[in-house]
Amino acid sequence: MIKRIDHMALVRAYEGWKDAERIGSGYEYCWRNFLSSQTLQAIHSLRKQFSFLLKEAGLVDADPSTSNQLSHNQSLVRAITCAGLFPGIVSIVHRERSMSMKTMDDGQVMLYTNSVNAQEQQIPYPWLVFSEKVKVNTVYIRDSTGISDSILLLFGGALSCGRIDGQLKMLEGYLEFFMQPDLAETYLKLKEELEKLIQKKLQNPGLDIHRDGQHLLLAVQELVSGDRCDGRFVFGREIKKPKPDGEDPYSKDGKNPKSLLQTLLMRAGYTPPKYKTKHLKTNEFKSIVEFKGMQFIGKSCKSKQLAERDAAVEALSWLTGVSGTYGSEGGPSLEDNNNLALLLGNKVKKKRRGRRRS
Repeated sequence: MIKRIDHMALVRAYEGWKDAERIGSGYEYCWRNFLSSQTLQAIHSLRKQFSFLLKEAGLVDADPSTSNQLSHNQSLVRAITCAGLFPGIVSIVHRERSMSMKTMDDGQVMLYTNSVNAQEQQIPYPWLVFSEKVKVNTVYIRDSTGISDSILLLFGGALSCGRIDGQLKMLEGYLEFFMQPDLAETYLKLKEELEKLIQKKLQNPGLDIHRDGQHLLLAVQELVSGDRCDGRFVFGREIKKPKPDGEDPYSKDGKNPKSLLQTLLMRAGYTPPKYKTKHLKTNEFKSIVEFKGMQFIGKSCKSKQLAERDAAVEALSWLTGVSGTYGSEGGPSLEDNNNLALLLGNKVKKKRRGRRRS
């Protein structure tokens, strides 16, 4: 069963209506499933016309079974859907317990309540393609199909190289992809060869692409089917090894680095730290924590919470002298192991001065 595809749900509804029509219960089928008989009749008429045009052009064999040999492959179904609906594209920003969706023209959008994807708490794809949207108070996407990065790269719009190695751009840079340079070159070559094969088929409808483009089609099929899409680009991604226990002592025993940092600063007589978190184009987050005129930059993380936590760890590393990366320009080095003592010492001096005044 193919999941998270509104367009396949429409096909299934049409096929069910066709089966019901053969036994004379088409009207009952529509009434039971809240469908319009007139709309299905119109779809049937358009489908027949489109099939006739494809056969007349020689692009489809008279025997429909030969054109549906790979209809069971859901990755290829998504790829064909992407090719037909592009540039109707929605980017999905995944967060730890939620997600948000944006389009190039409308910004923030939502899924229509009748969409099969609207029933999912998490959609394990970074992109959706759609054909229709409506605006009430906000913009709603009526029908959508989840696609992976590989599908969008090969079956979406024209690709161009970015400023850095391994960066590919689409839609004049609105969509960006980051990967290993050799992988980016592979995608560019595959897409170029695939477009050449399609042009040859259009110019010569009698061309057997399964014979002349056998290896290319197998490579494309393997690539789009093997994308273990988990909401971010996965090909060429380095699997992060779990950190040894000694690298992050602030998270042991359920400790929260942010709470620990705030407690230390408050005890030293300073205001709580402030966090500035930026959402990167790679669907990651990077955070900066500020206190006492200093800034500490954390690493890029999958969520805002993790990014702020990593920034807090960097600040604690400097305060306690534990190895870490100090992100403020011109600040003290990690060789100063008494930074925490200096902060606490300032507090002690202030108290002593207060006692003398009294």
